[in-house]
Amino acid sequence: MVFFAFSLTGCGEGKEVTIDLVKQEHDFDLTPCKKDNGEEFTIAFMDLGPPIESSYLCLKGLADGLQNAGYISEDIDLAGAPKEFYAYYTVLAENDLGGYVRFCEEPYMIDEEGNEEIAEELTQKCADGEIDVIVATGTAPGVFLKGLDLPVPFLVCLATDPVDAGIIDSADDTGDPDIWALCEAVPYKRQFEGYHRMLGFDKIVMVTVNGMDTITGNPLYREAAKELGVEVIELNFEEEEAARDDYSQMVIDRLREVDYSGVDAALFAFGAVEDNNAPAFSGMMERRGIPSLVGDGDSICEHGVMMCLSCFDYEGYGNYASMVLSNVLHGQNAGDQPCKYTSSPYILLNMRAAKKTKYDCSFDFLQSVDRIYR
Repeated sequence: MVFFAFSLTGCGEGKEVTIDLVKQEHDFDLTPCKKDNGEEFTIAFMDLGPPIESSYLCLKGLADGLQNAGYISEDIDLAGAPKEFYAYYTVLAENDLGGYVRFCEEPYMIDEEGNEEIAEELTQKCADGEIDVIVATGTAPGVFLKGLDLPVPFLVCLATDPVDAGIIDSADDTGDPDIWALCEAVPYKRQFEGYHRMLGFDKIVMVTVNGMDTITGNPLYREAAKELGVEVIELNFEEEEAARDDYSQMVIDRLREVDYSGVDAALFAFGAVEDNNAPAFSGMMERRGIPSLVGDGDSICEHGVMMCLSCFDYEGYGNYASMVLSNVLHGQNAGDQPCKYTSSPYILLNMRAAKKTKYDCSFDFLQSVDRIYR
């Protein structure tokens, strides 16, 4: 085991927290190769539209890993590529990458439902040998691909719980030689426990979106709160409500009704807050002196929420997938590749929000912060 330790404190007393990281014990063949006929491999990339920050970071990690292994020529300036999903993908799709791999002209972006045309196109192209492997990000794309039963292997990243979603049978046995999915061990539970160590809260407000449990990890939050004896005031919203134009106002109205006596923090779970409403939600907490926390999203912290303790190394996911992909291109079964991965946590702090909240940003705490937004 590898150990990762850092000081977590915001309340005046330093605490050292040790987090176990799973050592990746597997052999990866990272020498670039071509198909038996000498042609390059064709990679299709799939996501649930519209792509979000994590999609870009995972794609970037995948491409960087392929370039480091030699599959993508060093002449391609990936470091200088645009930091936006579609623009970055265009660099990969429109350039000669060096003769080992190529990406489909466009990424396959599915919707929550009604993806018949994409299903037909993928089925036909895979059958005709025009696509050799698919890399997908997210739970919905993984479930979608599983249902197509394609004759090519596919790899899934960013699925919160691919086992619970039915993409794979388990982290130790995917159940299908052509399917691989990255498994991060209970990241949301580890995140909640980390927040608890940092802030020492006994009572929190938690804003969640129903119907997204396989993505958001809401059950893991509740489980961790119960084990730690933390009282939770949970404000639930339906997915349909979260998609409405007046969703932000709905949340604000519900937050105004809360009795904040004894409340130590507010946690906005995945899907409950976005960049555009982060300032308003955080502002409500700042005026009450309550730290605002986010379940996922570096940019959400940048736009207003006070803190993000991220247990998701999105670039690392993509980079790890590139190593798995190399083994697959060398003829190994996708289902035989190791699925378990544990990210190194990192802390983001919005200093503007922290000052308005009057949060105690001690020197020891600031030393443990990976990025500060001012």
